[in-house]
Amino acid sequence: MQKASTGARLVRAFFCLFSLLLPVHETALASGGPPARVVVPTTPGGAASLQAEYLAEAMWRPGGQAWIVDHRSGFGREAGEAVVARSPADGQTLLLASASLAVRAASPPTGSGFDPTRELKPVIHLSSTPLVLAVHPAVPVTSLEQLLALARGQKYRLEVAASSAAGLDGLAAAMLLPPVAAARISIRRGESAALRALTGGQVDAMFVAAPLAVAHVAAGRLRPLATTAASRHPVLAALPTLANPSRDFVGNQWYGLFVPAGTADEVVADVHARVRQTLRAESVVSFFSDRALVPGSDDPAALGALLRQDMARYAAMIRRAGLVL
Repeated sequence: MQKASTGARLVRAFFCLFSLLLPVHETALASGGPPARVVVPTTPGGAASLQAEYLAEAMWRPGGQAWIVDHRSGFGREAGEAVVARSPADGQTLLLASASLAVRAASPPTGSGFDPTRELKPVIHLSSTPLVLAVHPAVPVTSLEQLLALARGQKYRLEVAASSAAGLDGLAAAMLLPPVAAARISIRRGESAALRALTGGQVDAMFVAAPLAVAHVAAGRLRPLATTAASRHPVLAALPTLANPSRDFVGNQWYGLFVPAGTADEVVADVHARVRQTLRAESVVSFFSDRALVPGSDDPAALGALLRQDMARYAAMIRRAGLVL
């Protein structure tokens, strides 16, 4: 029998190798396409980052799409929301933002110069959660009233940490502390840095997003005093609420996904459907529930309405209080 030439053997080897590669190629196509970039406009370690990292794992399942989480905590054109707004409107770059987006846009004199209602398109409201007013265990108070009395006194200089002056926690602190109080707001670089300062005893108090607070409270590293929820939260049922019809105050922190404003509606619908399916998985529902995260509305329009409502509400609050954030 005549032996095959070297060329023939190479041809057969090529076709064998090609046939092995075909299933891999088909799997890649069926996996949801190239990875999407999810921009989080904060430093790592915050509540938005917590959800982005978890959802990135949950989305990357058989038939799912990989997410790459990109933290952008800059300012101006380098802020995460501005980076997303300038990105291609193809559904491959998303913004995971919080209610702090509304605070920044509403801050005087002209806000951040970025109008998220014009430059971004809502995809889905992921979750809402209260902020927890918490103190270091060494602070000699067990209630909001005692904390305010301490702040108004002359013997104790209260220091409250915040992740950003123009964030929801910074606004909450500014609204709570009396203007004449012996107190100051200490701005740290991001939620995780502010929380480290609180648990380490460098500051006295902070408005902590509930998903970050629950573990520290359970471990005795923080003493919770109240929440910003409109009513008592199931996971934090023992805590009173700061909501009061007679005074302005912030509500829940919310989290949502946005894409560049020019993104086609059918692309938004596709991204929305994928994320909604992931959010309904039993493991994801449990993850959110255990961390005091309440699922948001399925309707993208509802997220857009919430953003506009909060921008108007926080602008009015800031104006009435004469705050400069």
